[in-house]
Amino acid sequence: MLIVQNQTHPAKIRNAIADLTAQGVAEIKVAAAYTTVSGSKMLLDSVAESVGPVAFAAMPKTLITSFDYGITEPQALDHWLSLGHSSVRVAGASEIAAGTTVPARAFHPKVYAFHVGDQTSGVLVASANLTGRGLTSNVEAGWVQHSAPSAEVDTVFSRLSADTDPLTAHLLSAYGNLRSSQPPPTNAPHDGQPVVPFTPATGALPLFRDAVVGGHVNLAAFDEMWVQVEKLQGGSGNQLELPRRGHRFFGLTFSQYTVPHADIGCPLLRIGSRVWADRPLTWHGSNGMERLNLPTQAQGGPDYSNSVVMFRRLPNAPFEIVVTPLNSDLAHAWARASQNARSMFRLGVGATTRLVGLN
Repeated sequence: MLIVQNQTHPAKIRNAIADLTAQGVAEIKVAAAYTTVSGSKMLLDSVAESVGPVAFAAMPKTLITSFDYGITEPQALDHWLSLGHSSVRVAGASEIAAGTTVPARAFHPKVYAFHVGDQTSGVLVASANLTGRGLTSNVEAGWVQHSAPSAEVDTVFSRLSADTDPLTAHLLSAYGNLRSSQPPPTNAPHDGQPVVPFTPATGALPLFRDAVVGGHVNLAAFDEMWVQVEKLQGGSGNQLELPRRGHRFFGLTFSQYTVPHADIGCPLLRIGSRVWADRPLTWHGSNGMERLNLPTQAQGGPDYSNSVVMFRRLPNAPFEIVVTPLNSDLAHAWARASQNARSMFRLGVGATTRLVGLN
């Protein structure tokens, strides 16, 4: 399957990784020219959500990357080294010894492989590096294959390892010191830089409630809906309030708005490999809002406070829940896409500056 990521379709690379890892992973292998903390966290979090912390800690993890131009973050390499059962190899060690990060020959592959334990692997071959920009906001293209022979994947990574060196603490320290004295360029955007933050003039945006209730936006026409969250309602901090008719995004049908309280339905929700079919969406006439009870932390859900919560429509019925910090690369990529599509709204009235967007 061919995928394309651009300013109106953000995070397609991140989403492809999440879909490849959703059914479980036994081993990770990544080759990318440049690696950052943001990109690594998105990939590794997807795997950890799928298999759980114990299996994630025990599985083999391979990263092959480069020192080219000083774009790869030393903190990202240190993080990979700190993982259990992790192997990190780098291109450009001889250049570091010679006092430069400019490569004699560029290391430029981008291959993401996830062994599933039955002699097959899910593979993404793309233009995207393992960076926040690469996985969310750059214009990128890639090919996704869910059942590549693992033997072929192993051969590919064996060849990609040629002319690379194992990353040691000494080599990482030398790279970090050289990168401090010869930092990557700052006069032009590159993969090592974060996604540019987006801060709209919230007062000029339409109110989400008015747009939905007034029928000015068709929620069912969008594949993604994200909501900025400070703290959710309820004792477990898991109740997300939506405007009347918000249920339409989830493909549900409801019209009993004259009653004080009613069940609307239970959208099928997914985080990693876990799926919930019992999370109710209800109508509350007391405040004129619909309320979705998300999976609590006790049920295996995340902490939703100070985050952006995204619902992504999947082809096979579930809605993926993606939770990311307010100032993350992923959150900024979503916001810019909604701004470009004129599908960003104020979430409420009064002092709140929280936003909601559709992509």
